[in-house]
Amino acid sequence: MADKSLEGHVIKEIRVTPVETYFGSPGSGRIVGRNSKMENYGINQREWLVQVTTDSGLTGLSNARPAMNRGSLSALHDVLKDLVGQRLSDFFTVSGGRVTNVNPRWSNLIERYGFIDVALFDLIGQVLGQPAHSLLGDRVRDTVEGYDSTLYFQDLVNPAEGANAVAREAAEAVEKGWRAVKLKLGRPGKWFEPNAGTRRDIEVVEVVRDTVGPDIKILVDANNGYDGRLDLLEDFVRGIGDLDVLWMEEMITEDIGGYRKLKEFRDRYTPGTMLVDGEGDRGRDTIYWQLMEEGLLDAIQPDTLHMGLWFYHVLARDIDDSGHATLIAPHNYNAAYLGLRANIQFGAVTERFVIAEDSTLNFELYRGDEYVFEDGKYAVPASPGLAVSIDRELYDRVYRQHETLIR
Repeated sequence: MADKSLEGHVIKEIRVTPVETYFGSPGSGRIVGRNSKMENYGINQREWLVQVTTDSGLTGLSNARPAMNRGSLSALHDVLKDLVGQRLSDFFTVSGGRVTNVNPRWSNLIERYGFIDVALFDLIGQVLGQPAHSLLGDRVRDTVEGYDSTLYFQDLVNPAEGANAVAREAAEAVEKGWRAVKLKLGRPGKWFEPNAGTRRDIEVVEVVRDTVGPDIKILVDANNGYDGRLDLLEDFVRGIGDLDVLWMEEMITEDIGGYRKLKEFRDRYTPGTMLVDGEGDRGRDTIYWQLMEEGLLDAIQPDTLHMGLWFYHVLARDIDDSGHATLIAPHNYNAAYLGLRANIQFGAVTERFVIAEDSTLNFELYRGDEYVFEDGKYAVPASPGLAVSIDRELYDRVYRQHETLIR
């Protein structure tokens, strides 16, 4: 039987607000460096907080950063204004405390703008008095592991230190509690002479492994920095063969032939290392699904704020039904706080979930005390919805003046 309680809650207004966040405490000056394609990320990132408020006074939270990466605030306004005046019961079929389907009228919008789905799951969970993850299924784990993903080309931020600059920050991450770190690679792509860049990539992994010891997971991500250089890619994979790397991510642009060669190198030199990709995945009609069918992808990485909780759940179910062994490890660089919490909620009910990306940004605005971080893992909350609120006094004093109100 459908949950009738959702019918009494109508979306009254939506607020979209830019929120500045920092790599480290504000004023610390920590700079996150380049990757294989881009200049320094700098000291901060801008998030776009979305607050969806009902006429009953409930507020669901999300982050529109993925949409803002592709468009403008005015375009986002045009998308969100159609939600105002809709009942919470309009978007999904909810029965017995579970979301069982999406309303066809809203399916395309929710699939395209997954962050909307996250705010709706937050609201539905609050109305029903249950955590967002329980709307998808039974909990399969009580904690979700995260990894620090901010170890970029710090050797170019601090060239005198070289690879030791990356190792120093990896050691700081471990000291703060992370038990897995991701290293940006792909130096042959843009910033180094190709052979020298490959040697530096290998050196970075070697020095970090020596620094953090054997028990810390090391992940690497080249942002396609080895495109067109399969010879150097083989050199790199050979070079890390005895360094116990958990996964290699986006070593080259997604291509069946290229990934067959990558798998060949992996199988030859470091067979325990996973091949992962797919932060832009949208399901079956993608190159990522083809890679899965070919046995070339060990884990897939869509952003939860890109896919939405419901369509991510559908993707996981489709992988289950297909019989593929591909795991799930959500990407989340550009929507750090609420994106990570959505990933944790998703990981709580998804068997094939591996680990969640953590941008380790500093947040003063959000309150999510149930997401206790200990020994590299986040506790899964039991409170309704996403179990996140915002500091209203701080919001009114600092951020309200910058909000866009949609009614």
